[in-house]
Amino acid sequence: MKWMDLARITGRAMVLGGIVALEACGGSGGGDNVSPPSASTGKIALLAGDVGGLGNLDGARSNATFYGVQSLTVDPAGNLMVGEAGNHALRKISPDGTVSTVAGGDMLAALADGQGAAAKFLNPQFVAADAKGNWYVSDKGDYIRKVTPQGTVTTLANVSTNWNCQSSSMVFCHVGKPLAVDVAGTVYFTANNQLRKLGANGQMETLVNAISSRGLPTPAFSFVYLASGLVVDAQGTIYIADRNQPVIRKVSPAGDMTILAGSEESSQTVDGQGSAARFVELQAITIDAAGNLYVLEGNGAIRKVTPGGLVSTVRQPTQAWGSGWSYSFTGFARDAAGNFYLSALGAGGNAPVFGNTAILKVDTQGVESVYAGHKGVVGEGDGIGSAAQFSDPRSPSIDANGNLVILDRFVNPNSHLSGHIDDSYALRRISPEGGTTSIVRMEYQNAMSGAAVDRRGNTYVGGGRRIRVIAPDGTVKSFFEGSESLPDGLRVLAVDSSGAVYVAAGSTVPAAGLPILVPTRPYGAIYKINSDKTVSLLAGKAGVQGLVDGMGDSARFSSIGGGALDSAGNLYVADPANHVVRKVTPAGLVSTIAGQPGVPGYSDGAAAQARFWLPVDVKIDSQDNLYVADRNNAVVRKISVGGAVSTVVGTAGRFGFVPGALPSVIPPPEGIAVKDAVLFITTRNGVLRADL
Repeated sequence: MKWMDLARITGRAMVLGGIVALEACGGSGGGDNVSPPSASTGKIALLAGDVGGLGNLDGARSNATFYGVQSLTVDPAGNLMVGEAGNHALRKISPDGTVSTVAGGDMLAALADGQGAAAKFLNPQFVAADAKGNWYVSDKGDYIRKVTPQGTVTTLANVSTNWNCQSSSMVFCHVGKPLAVDVAGTVYFTANNQLRKLGANGQMETLVNAISSRGLPTPAFSFVYLASGLVVDAQGTIYIADRNQPVIRKVSPAGDMTILAGSEESSQTVDGQGSAARFVELQAITIDAAGNLYVLEGNGAIRKVTPGGLVSTVRQPTQAWGSGWSYSFTGFARDAAGNFYLSALGAGGNAPVFGNTAILKVDTQGVESVYAGHKGVVGEGDGIGSAAQFSDPRSPSIDANGNLVILDRFVNPNSHLSGHIDDSYALRRISPEGGTTSIVRMEYQNAMSGAAVDRRGNTYVGGGRRIRVIAPDGTVKSFFEGSESLPDGLRVLAVDSSGAVYVAAGSTVPAAGLPILVPTRPYGAIYKINSDKTVSLLAGKAGVQGLVDGMGDSARFSSIGGGALDSAGNLYVADPANHVVRKVTPAGLVSTIAGQPGVPGYSDGAAAQARFWLPVDVKIDSQDNLYVADRNNAVVRKISVGGAVSTVVGTAGRFGFVPGALPSVIPPPEGIAVKDAVLFITTRNGVLRADL
């Protein structure tokens, strides 16, 4: 089964490799009480790697950023409409190349009708346009929404209630439903292997009871029926691209279904007439004014199907945007001039940049170019500045020479899909000038989790029940080998001047029988391991989640992100799932110092009243001010010694990258490090430097 299929099944743009989807853990309360960032005279720039890719920035299409593009359509005015699940938005690329957000789009998943930004989407999956310039959106697979050219959103129907989805706990109930609309305003959609229609009067009717005779050709998901897309011609005939069986089905206005082209029992590329033609995994379908169909296959090929069923290849298969994750393309549209538009997953080096970061154009001569957005570069190569490549840089620390030391994780996608992990890890050094050098690399069995640098420049890294120390020259020695009495999943948080190492501990193994998709962060307990290898529980309890302040093992954490020590030996840690920052004294007393427990959001001000949305890392400067990587708000926050929270980098509700004056716009931060007035920020595939 292809991964984008699963992304659509779950109703969200899935982001792996330890990244939490922007909608996840946030709910619908993440953006209220938004206050603008304070003014700053500082600046921000790319230090190393690449930050092209994910974002929600509007503007010229060459500067705009996207996340989770699921479908494309061209309306009568020539606008390319973008259904964007990752940003929960409907966006428009006008003929002059300007990208704008028509409705939704502030990183929040919610269901709300209204005008423009006041409207909210849960996960817009498919988009269709009518002759009057209205757009119809399949939202999360549950709702059909209508959007006027002015951006007014109304909900036409909850289609899931009509086939008992509400009583089911299965995620497959929320499969994105392809839709099309005819000249009379009737909306056609697929649901639970049925073809249905929603009239302008709000009445629903079933046209076809069973589209496919089998589910996906994958054992684990053989009971899932997915249509890739559907279109309707001027006569009211519906055409369905069947993902389960690679055929084009034709349905008359009366509901009579036949196969126009392809074979139900074959999956290959063969041109020909009707049943003699063959297709491979159908991804999307569109239609021109003459009634010719065009289908996009998973390998990037574009095939033309005439009204009489004659199939020819318009664009040969390509792997230019392929990856080990076995999927490349999702959205598909054709304009009146004959140009095709495809939303594609960027790939490079070791692993893809998830989330459909670019929209490709294939012109009438077959020339391919990036039409809007950015591919994003991911890899593992060393080099200067943007010549270096990163895969998943995290846990940044600064050594005595001012170098930034980070952990990078290189994903083997095939191992994830087969239910186990076979990734590798590297400790990498970035000079103040932006030169990146890999110090040491280890395979999965020697996984590295969390890193902290001591005053001599040695880096302590966790992994399993062990802690290793890596010298500046890359020499690796064992610092600590834990017994079975310790929980698995030691993650280094900090190291103090005496050589004591502070670690978070908790299982990284998912529940039995479940594939490993996103390994969990170590959570539950914090241990102190002294230089003489004696171990003491500082706070919390491994394997037990919650939010309880208190002494030692009576305290509870929901999850534990990065941490740092202040001059008095207090440890500060991010508690991402609780959306708060916690303090642990040397005696083990835990208190919540910032954020509203369990309430995601964004607001500056007094620490106890401020809101965070998935804070993942905490670092401290020489004046004992705290800096927090507030991931899902895509900002870095400062907590002063006096307890005031302010935003120093980034703009809440926007993400991407705009270099120059602060506060700027940045990708979701994965880790931070601070020295004097310089802040380093690791993102999904690059490292930023902010001079505050």
